[in-house]
Amino acid sequence: MRRETALVLAIAVLSGCSDGSGDAPKPIEGAPKEVTQAVAGLEVAIRDRDFKRICGELFSRSARERAGGEDCAQLVRSTAANVRRPKISQLSIRVRGDRADVRVRTTAQGQAAIEDTIRLVRERDSWRIAALASAG
Repeated sequence: MRRETALVLAIAVLSGCSDGSGDAPKPIEGAPKEVTQAVAGLEVAIRDRDFKRICGELFSRSARERAGGEDCAQLVRSTAANVRRPKISQLSIRVRGDRADVRVRTTAQGQAAIEDTIRLVRERDSWRIAALASAG
């Protein structure tokens, strides 16, 4: 299984970020809100271990194919078997047309924090997880 699929599975709790001013973050709207909701949907599906939903509803067509196609749910389940208490902290969202990048910091019990970017695409009128791109 590819690194990007394994890292996606380490995501479970989406939390907002602040600008450091002490003020509450402003509510987001439109495409950034929809992107955030897509990542939150991934969080719920991982927490519930609903791998069929991850593959069928949350992954883009190409991500699903890279994660095993028809065997996606089974392969994702086996990859996530040892992931415990995963958490995501959202650092930023950037939307460009029908593509979006969400900078995140992920952690899981017993694993070091990883900064990465979740890439999403607009597909069939909803935002779907396309890939993770290394923070480099």
